Amino acid sequence: MDESRAYLSDSRPRFRLPSAADLCTPVPCMTADETNEKVLEVFTRHRDLISLPVVEGNRPIGLINRSIFLSQFSKPFRMELYGKKSCIAFMDKEPLVVDASTDIDTLTVKTVEYGEKALTDGFIITRGGLFAGVGNGLQLMRAVADMQVARNRQIMHSIEYASVIQQSLLRSSRDSLARACPGADLVWEPRDVVGGDFYQFSQDGDGWFATVADCTGHGVPGAFMTLIATSSLSQAIKEHGPRDPAALLGHVNRSVKQMLGQLDGKDGTPGSDDGLDAACFWFEPAHRRLRFAGARLALFVLRPGAEAVEVLDGQRKGVGYVDSEFDFAWNNIDLELPAATLVFITTDGLIDQVGGPRGITFGKKRVRELLLEQAGRTPAEINRALLAALQTWQGEHHRRDDLTFFCFRT
Repeated sequence: MDESRAYLSDSRPRFRLPSAADLCTPVPCMTADETNEKVLEVFTRHRDLISLPVVEGNRPIGLINRSIFLSQFSKPFRMELYGKKSCIAFMDKEPLVVDASTDIDTLTVKTVEYGEKALTDGFIITRGGLFAGVGNGLQLMRAVADMQVARNRQIMHSIEYASVIQQSLLRSSRDSLARACPGADLVWEPRDVVGGDFYQFSQDGDGWFATVADCTGHGVPGAFMTLIATSSLSQAIKEHGPRDPAALLGHVNRSVKQMLGQLDGKDGTPGSDDGLDAACFWFEPAHRRLRFAGARLALFVLRPGAEAVEVLDGQRKGVGYVDSEFDFAWNNIDLELPAATLVFITTDGLIDQVGGPRGITFGKKRVRELLLEQAGRTPAEINRALLAALQTWQGEHHRRDDLTFFCFRT
């Protein structure tokens, strides 16, 4: 039996808490005296290798991230300048290192404390201080979810760990939004403890970037997808910068399709058909210029004194799905917005919620009407009014999906 699944064996009457050893994957490693040319050779040979450990005397001293390394070496003259130099030039000198005996509970806490880097780059696993292999964040989240199946009483306990991981990834974005646009307001309510909606905000020079997205599914499966999507988007921003939302959607599309095997599954069948809908924009407050790109999500705009809300629909192509071409190119829409313009984005959890006397969806029309009615109020007051209207509309109907919407004034 595969060691990583041993704790689920029906032949074992008692539950055994998995440890880091169950997540340990043997991979090649480098030594400090090996060159960056050698690193490039290893990454080329092992295309599924996310990070490459560096050891000294078989003790780990760092971790080289594949995407960051290849991105650096794609720049002019980098091979000439650094090819013959030690591989430590591009390594993370402080990766998360854990012993193979570390239990999953402790490992989850350590990973959350360490931050997003440990989830996206992975972590090094040792035995007696010596390098044994690596683990990654997706394996960790799967292990947490598998524990729920193995013992029912641990279900909520384990999901709460996943929630801690998910919320820790989102916390820095909320902080960035508070700095970039103090008057903005965000509502994020997973249907379950964890969810498939996520948001991402970041500042850069004279502007700030925002994404609101809805991944396939909700609950734990949706949370898995948010991990994949947020890590892909973060890498896209590192490589392309935040000022071209359409290019970022294209990068995430290619990354998700590669990670989920949606290009060439066995017998021509894709590994999955999962992805996300997203609305992204770059905004420059000083000039009140906004650049928007959407994948099946819309941007609502209410200019001062206007008698109607303008709706800029995203393109009708989701990100990462099987029917989304690998090289599909989204388009940017550029807007010049007067002061005090209201900008609103929502996932379909608001628009598609069933309710009312006839059991129909809330719809975009009601969103537009409510935005117009509340036009003179603050973004926070507008969001509270929308939330109250949704709850009234929903009534005794079941909440269908995760809920995320975002509002700010220029």
